[in-house]
Amino acid sequence: MTDDWKKRGAALFDMDGTLLPWDTQYIFSCFVVRRHPWRRLLIFLFLACIPLYILRIWDENRMKRAYLMYLWGLPAETVREYGRKFAEMAQEWIYPELKERLAGYRKKGYLCLMVSASPSFYVKPLGELLGFDEVLGTDVLLEERMPAMPELPNGNNKGAVKVERLRERNVLPEHGVLENAVAYSDSAADLPMLLSCRRRVLVNPSPALKEDRLLDGAECLYPARPWKGRFGKIWRIGFFVMGLVDVNNVKSMTC
Repeated sequence: MTDDWKKRGAALFDMDGTLLPWDTQYIFSCFVVRRHPWRRLLIFLFLACIPLYILRIWDENRMKRAYLMYLWGLPAETVREYGRKFAEMAQEWIYPELKERLAGYRKKGYLCLMVSASPSFYVKPLGELLGFDEVLGTDVLLEERMPAMPELPNGNNKGAVKVERLRERNVLPEHGVLENAVAYSDSAADLPMLLSCRRRVLVNPSPALKEDRLLDGAECLYPARPWKGRFGKIWRIGFFVMGLVDVNNVKSMTC
């Protein structure tokens, strides 16, 4: 990556909960399960693994691999195809306020990166559709036929891992903050990325995140979310996990 962007600036965006309201991992599994209804059985198999995480026998990375169990046996090209189709739908769910911000940075010539913990096989095509200069997601090893628990060769692209990968690409400095840069996120997990940029924007932050002293002076955005209250979100996540939402229907994703 060339350094000609440094005078103009950089804009780093988390994806789930930031650019769009949803945790797309649940929605993509719904997208797949509705095409292969029997794969709900694999979701139940994943749910049986949750006690292993609660008891700290499995870490977050292994749980993420286990959640991808719904892809078991699918050809790699089918997963890529589903990723492209899903990205075409997901671009319609982007918050208008965030879409406008992204367009503004692109117009100014900023280096724009989307940095997400969600799987690269749909994060990258979505980022390309949105016009990002580079997209970093959680890389999933796509074998000829998907194993029950696919490997994550670069780890889970979350928290400090995001910063490490951005440093490898000479986007973020090894120490200190990038002065002419702004980072967007909704999550405390992104504190390392937020604190590596001079400007920080929190999207629908929780009270705890908003009040974090490390983020004093951060701008807060509150785009309208397609649910009301905590329980409204929880029951919708449950419906996604079980493949009970028609994600192709715009109304079901926005109401």
